[in-house]
Amino acid sequence: MKKLTRILSVLLALVMLLGLTPALADEPVVLDWYVATNVSPDSQTVFDAINAYLLEKINAKIEFHWIDASEYSSKVSPMILSGQKMDIINCNSGIGYVDYVMKDAFLPIEDLLPEYAPETYAMIPEGLWSAMKVNGHIYGIPSYKDSVKMYAVMVNKTLADEIGLELPETVKDYKEMIPILREAFEKRNELHPEFKLSDTEYVPMSRTFPDIDQWAPYETINGLAAVNVPGIDAFEGMGSGEKVFNIYATQEYRDLCNTVAELVSEGVLHENPWYWDPDRIYNQNPSAYLVTDIGNGYVYVDEHKDSPNFITVMVPFADNLATTNYLQAAVNSISAKCENPEVAMKALELINTDPFVATALRFGLEGVHWVQSEEENVISFAGTKNEDSSNRAHYYWYGANFGALVYSKVPQGYPNNFMELIKAANENAISDTNLGFIFDPSPVQNEIAACSAVIDEYTTPLKWGWIAAADVDAQIDEFVAKLNASGAEAIVAEAQAQLDAWRAVNK
Repeated sequence: MKKLTRILSVLLALVMLLGLTPALADEPVVLDWYVATNVSPDSQTVFDAINAYLLEKINAKIEFHWIDASEYSSKVSPMILSGQKMDIINCNSGIGYVDYVMKDAFLPIEDLLPEYAPETYAMIPEGLWSAMKVNGHIYGIPSYKDSVKMYAVMVNKTLADEIGLELPETVKDYKEMIPILREAFEKRNELHPEFKLSDTEYVPMSRTFPDIDQWAPYETINGLAAVNVPGIDAFEGMGSGEKVFNIYATQEYRDLCNTVAELVSEGVLHENPWYWDPDRIYNQNPSAYLVTDIGNGYVYVDEHKDSPNFITVMVPFADNLATTNYLQAAVNSISAKCENPEVAMKALELINTDPFVATALRFGLEGVHWVQSEEENVISFAGTKNEDSSNRAHYYWYGANFGALVYSKVPQGYPNNFMELIKAANENAISDTNLGFIFDPSPVQNEIAACSAVIDEYTTPLKWGWIAAADVDAQIDEFVAKLNASGAEAIVAEAQAQLDAWRAVNK
């Protein structure tokens, strides 16, 4: 017995000599997570509850750094570039995934994923993982939600029924909505002459104007450089995914700008869509607007989404698109300065696939911020601190910055199979694109910067119909000439060369 005691004493002394005391071995890991999201009044209470759960599950806790999106890039970028100790970083438009991979900001995680985040790894389809690869490595976990482009036009069905307007089940693109808008404008004005405000001004049929990717769907390579989507081929004569072109030099962009200018001149749209009616007196009028929004990511819409006074329905685009750029818009990566990447990956596994964590991040705590409804997976805010929609204590829906949406409960008004609808929309998307191709902009970074300034100068007045219909073509000619003078053709040529090389191996 004494001999055993001496052995144990020697072993304990050795452990202490190496600095491996039992207390130190059990010390929880603290992870710093940076997210582009504002903090709510009860966020700290929610953080404390999540950390108590993480301590029990993986002996770790998170120091939550939620930073308003308007300040996220300016605050987080210097931290990354200075080599500050960070653990998990939310990538978005301000902290671009590929851009910061190229800056060696993140760790490759393809070996960590199957071992420490197996459910996350299995949840995301293989093709989407391919889109996350940079030089053969995966550096981030995309937020598995509406992970593909899935546009839908939100329509005031109450007005449509009132004027006898037949709505399609789907549309190929927003071009197919233009004759419907014009028909609705004519019929509504006949029924409601009070919507003619003056000899030249009407209450418009929508406050929403289409963008070029809603008018003619395409796959973005970088900025102005694009390719057609196979099976849609919206840009005539531009191939089927293999040919890079400048979207602003296409007939389709010209058609969009001309159509918007015409709709503004007719009164169907208003050149000052958000400020012509500062008191929003028409927003709740069931007979005013036909199109309330062109939404992305919708698989379901509550009938009173836009107003209690009228019913909203969605007319979805016929095709959903899986593209690399869209998928990389919401990603969580592990910092290259992370001292405990295995634990960080375990935390991301819970963030993405644990119902308690996923729901708490978005809606707070059961009994405090929400209560379970009679429907499985559906929650109510009645009688809780989130009941007042104008003054909620903790509410972030969809919460794409946090991670996968599909394990979270959903608010009342959504169907209890909402997450299955999301998964089906992702799985049914057109994925025979250049999914996984990542453009390296460094050879033409000066040209990209110069063209971006030109794009900022010209696209806004063209988008909102501020250019008279008779002058649109001349304005676009000037726009394209300035782009070419700034290096647009060099950007397209570089993108084409890189795409050709990638397709030679991957197609």
